[in-house]
Amino acid sequence: DDQSIYGWRGADVRNILNFEKDFNDAKILRLEENYRSSKYILNAANTLIANNKYRLGKSLKTSIETGEKINIVQAWDGLDEARKISTKIETLIKQGVNFDEIAVLVRAGYQTRLFEERFVHIGLPYKVVGVKFYERLEIRDALAYFRLLIQKSDDLAFERIINSPKRGIGPQTINFIKNYSRDKSKSLFNSIKDLVQTDEFRPGVKLTLKNFIKNYDIWEDDLTKISHVDLAMKILEESGYIQSLKVEKSLESEGRLENLKELVNAMSAFDNMIGFLEHIALVNDSDAEHKDGQISLMTLHAAKGLEFDVVFLPGWEEGLFPHQKSIEEKGQNGLEEERRLAYVGITRAKKKAIISFSMNRFYQGDWIDSMASRFIEELPEKNLEKNSFFDEETNNDDDFEFNQDFEIEEGTRSPGWIRYQKRIK
Repeated sequence: DDQSIYGWRGADVRNILNFEKDFNDAKILRLEENYRSSKYILNAANTLIANNKYRLGKSLKTSIETGEKINIVQAWDGLDEARKISTKIETLIKQGVNFDEIAVLVRAGYQTRLFEERFVHIGLPYKVVGVKFYERLEIRDALAYFRLLIQKSDDLAFERIINSPKRGIGPQTINFIKNYSRDKSKSLFNSIKDLVQTDEFRPGVKLTLKNFIKNYDIWEDDLTKISHVDLAMKILEESGYIQSLKVEKSLESEGRLENLKELVNAMSAFDNMIGFLEHIALVNDSDAEHKDGQISLMTLHAAKGLEFDVVFLPGWEEGLFPHQKSIEEKGQNGLEEERRLAYVGITRAKKKAIISFSMNRFYQGDWIDSMASRFIEELPEKNLEKNSFFDEETNNDDDFEFNQDFEIEEGTRSPGWIRYQKRIK
């Protein structure tokens, strides 16, 4: 019952909670001996999950006396959080920990981007359980829109987006455009510019292609008028791509929308769209087999049933974890499932668990203050070791883009920082 985390796909924890009532003769056996995690990790997990009202109740125990306290790390923002975690991983590797025994577990899929880019930047081998950020369908679609804007001869990009979202452009029409392109030695984009001047297509298809060309003419003009970040969002909106995901109203489409927002956030670290696309090409070329193993990067949901010597749990902030939407839609039940997810995350660790949160997040073009997750407050002090961003002796920001356009004034701190400092004192 404490690991029931799939309510979003129909699982109902009440099936377990009501088992005794539904089957009067059933006998409940509590399997409380844990052979994986150290006592500090289990004590913290037990204390956290005890805050749930709806549970059968059990307390995990272990005979493993060695281990380390759970480390709570505060970062300035998401970039700094990724830098801190990667630095700690490098230290662990030097101490003899294998890459395969390290995992970074995130609440939402879009959170993997910062870690993927950081690991590529400093050469840490990793694998994403699922699909890497820049290989996800919606991200590849968006990048194709951007690539075609920069290079009209990119036929692969054209083919990918001409009917994404659906525009009523069928295979027969696309094959006709390809044949014309081949005969005239022109790109697919320039070919449709010729063909819409003829009567080769049905009126509906012809109008759709004209609007497609018109949009690109407008966006090309916008390249010198608005920022590449604003232009990226404009393209995704005016192409109908974002709207097509909104009308789906599914958990999958909501995740894709979050990924697209994160993609636009990523562009803010670059001077222009060309620089960003060149960066993506380098990231995508970084795949290689690593004989020494790879760090596992995945969501908390995907981690259930797995175990690692060292587990990093970033993004423990209000609104992100627990996720605001879960609370808004399901109330107390949603909060308790989020807490069970936190319990699953902590208990994936065998020897060491590191929880981190950021004081600021860059979201949809703006910096927002973050507050440490209530789940951190619920962990027992005696099982924690706390580190502050401001107390660290070294700070290696030089090798990581730090793109904030305001200064830190002495005495001015975010709510997350204030809340965290109260716990330290």
